[in-house]
Amino acid sequence: MLHAQDKESSPYLFNDFQEATVYFKDGSQYHEKMNYNLLVDKFYFIDHIDNKVKVLSNPQDIQIIKFGNRVFYTEGNYGIEILPTNPVLYIQYKGNMRKEASKGAYGQPAETSSVKTYGGTYAGRGERYEFDPEKLILGSRYNIYWVEKKGKKKSFKNFKQFLKLYPKHKEELKLFIKENNIDFNNVQQISRLCIHADSL
Repeated sequence: MLHAQDKESSPYLFNDFQEATVYFKDGSQYHEKMNYNLLVDKFYFIDHIDNKVKVLSNPQDIQIIKFGNRVFYTEGNYGIEILPTNPVLYIQYKGNMRKEASKGAYGQPAETSSVKTYGGTYAGRGERYEFDPEKLILGSRYNIYWVEKKGKKKSFKNFKQFLKLYPKHKEELKLFIKENNIDFNNVQQISRLCIHADSL
């Protein structure tokens, strides 16, 4: 269980491990508390036998994973959420790893600390295997989206790429984004934007 002060730097999608149901392609089901690690793009679960956090090692055998009403599927190791909107929206949640700010006077983080991105792996509760000896934390979260158009998935990582998917309505959509203060990392707002774009 993550403590309140860990939430900001937590590499996980959810604040706490959530009750989830894994539906396998062979028809079997599996119930565990699970979470998704944004830094290594893998699902983790709490093994009810020894209460240890472990990586879900067979994503290729999984049909879908349900966290309540939220539905995810696996593509390679990646977990991708499906929003049953019209058009259907797919979201991959990602995170950048960064070095913790170095301490200045009186143990306060130095404001001028440079931020660097590193590769690294999280392996369970608080155990970090890092490529850099300094402590690494989640730097920022971001999303990659796909929208279904004419039976094909089209990806977009920013508003510029999104507008290219709707060239005939570019100006109108620019205005909609501005007037509604659409935040690119707010899934509900992006879903609303896609529904609006598809209705034009």
